[in-house]
Amino acid sequence: MNKDELSYEIKIIHKANEIVLDKKFTKHLVLTDRNLYKEQRAFIDEIVKSYDAFLYVIDAGEESKSLSVLENLLEYAADKIDRYSLIINIGGGVVTDIGGFAASILYRGIKHVNVATSLLAMTDAAIGSKTGIDFCDKKNILGTFYDPYKVFIAIDALETLPKDEYISGFAEVIKHALIHDGELYDLIKNDANIEEILEKSIATKVHFVCEDKNEKGARMALNFGHTFGHVIEASSGFNLAHGTCVAIGMKIALELGKILNITDEETYIRSFDLIHKYYPIEEINYEIKSLKSDKKMMADEINFVFLKNKEALIQKMNERKVVELYNEHIKNKKF
Repeated sequence: MNKDELSYEIKIIHKANEIVLDKKFTKHLVLTDRNLYKEQRAFIDEIVKSYDAFLYVIDAGEESKSLSVLENLLEYAADKIDRYSLIINIGGGVVTDIGGFAASILYRGIKHVNVATSLLAMTDAAIGSKTGIDFCDKKNILGTFYDPYKVFIAIDALETLPKDEYISGFAEVIKHALIHDGELYDLIKNDANIEEILEKSIATKVHFVCEDKNEKGARMALNFGHTFGHVIEASSGFNLAHGTCVAIGMKIALELGKILNITDEETYIRSFDLIHKYYPIEEINYEIKSLKSDKKMMADEINFVFLKNKEALIQKMNERKVVELYNEHIKNKKF
C-alpha cells in the first residue's frame, strides 16, 4: 500500500444503481439493521434485487456487536453462500464492523463491500479495514484488520438520519479536523457543504490509514478522544452515543494536555471551542478507575493522544498517572 493510496475504491453515491462491483461473485448476502431497513427499504431492496442477494437483518444498536449475533450471522451465511461470494454491508458502524468481521473469518476470508449510510460509518467505521465486536464489556476487543473490496458512501441517506446519530458521527469529523487538517477545520467553522466536509474528512482518515495500516504508529492519532471515550461508553452500558463519548474524551485529552504543559493555549482554545459548539457538555463527572480495557495498553503504559501545535502528538503515559490526573483535576470540572 503506497502512501495516500488505498487498495480499494471509495466512492460517494446518490443512488443504489451506482453500486458497481466490476467483478463476478457466485452469491451475494446483504447485511443491514432493522431501523435502516425501515427507513431505506426501497434503496436496500433495489440492491437485493439487482444481485439476487440473500438478506440478513440484525437489530440496530451497539448490542448487536456481540458473539451471539456474530454466531447467528455466520451460521446463516455458511448455509447460504460460499467462499466465492460477497457480503454487502449496508448501514452504520455496527453493520460494517460485524459484517466485515464475519467476512474476514468465514471460509478464512471472503470479499465484502461497505455501503455507509451513517456519518460515523462514512468518516470512520467503513474505511480503514478495522472490523470487530465488543466482548466482556470492552469495545471492539475482538476483531481483525481486513480490507473491504469497495466502499460506497450513500450520502443521501444523511437526509433521513436521526439528528442524534448525525451529531454522534460528527465527532469523528471534528477529530479529523483537530489532529491533522487545518482546511477541514475551516470548512467546519464556516458551515461548508456536508459533501465538501465529508470528502476532506475521508481524505484525512485515508492519509493516516495509508501511513500505518495496522495501527502501530501514526494511525494511533485517530484514537484522539477514544481512550476515555470508550471507557465512558462501555460504563454507560453503551447507552451513551459513541460520538458524545468521543467528544467528552477529546475534552478530557485537551485538559490533560494543558495540565501537563503539552497542549499550547492556541491549540487548546481553537479545539475546545469547536468541540463545545457541537457538544456543549458543561461538566464531566464520570467515575473512571482504570483505562486498562483500552486496546492500546502495553503493560502499565498507554499510547495517549494529545494535541500540540494544531496536530496530534502520541505520547506514552503511565495509565495510573493518567487516571489520577483525571480524578484530581478534571472530574466534576465545569466548563
